[in-house]
Amino acid sequence: MDLLVVVAHPDDETFGAGGALLLAKEAGLRTGILTLTRGEAGRTLGLCPPEVLPEVRLSELKRAAEILRVDFLEALAFPNALPPERGAGPRGKASGEGLSDHPEAVLAVRDRLLALRPRYVLTFPPDGINGHPDHVAASRYAKEAAEGLAQVVYFVRPQGPLPATHRLRLPEWALARKLRALAQHRTQALSVLDFMERHPERLWTETFHLPGANGVKEAPWW
Repeated sequence: MDLLVVVAHPDDETFGAGGALLLAKEAGLRTGILTLTRGEAGRTLGLCPPEVLPEVRLSELKRAAEILRVDFLEALAFPNALPPERGAGPRGKASGEGLSDHPEAVLAVRDRLLALRPRYVLTFPPDGINGHPDHVAASRYAKEAAEGLAQVVYFVRPQGPLPATHRLRLPEWALARKLRALAQHRTQALSVLDFMERHPERLWTETFHLPGANGVKEAPWW
């Protein structure tokens, strides 16, 4: 494995690194996705009963992963925390716990890294980009699990606390596939639309932070 994306929920992989996964695969790299929850606290939009949302989101993730052409996909089942700003509408059945309540997830991630031996682990920056506690926990767990095994790379906001060191401007074919992958996450359509309204430029331009790198390169880090 060359590049493994480690995120909290189904859909995080496409928002943060859909283009990177596609370009890495096009360059001949082996890619993978590991989500730490199945997103049971997300909105249902009335598309399914709350109790089956984890299975529906897993199906959405599988379809998105096929479009992103990854070689490996696994979704763990640690609990999904409710986001700080929940918004209106029905949600799946959440336990009240979240990823941050389960530090043993570090060992689960490390087990996968030992088996897959990725060169790079791509995950959220330490602030989780939007402050979601599951995002923050996923970043911390991925970093701890990767120690001595893989180079951690963060997908970041263009003007976030961590400076962008690498920028990928997606060609038309990659943007089209990324949009198709996002469209598979139908239960999360409101999140997709909100992202498109507030950050449309991040659909075709993805920015990353490689620790130790200086400046901004208009190129992949691999």
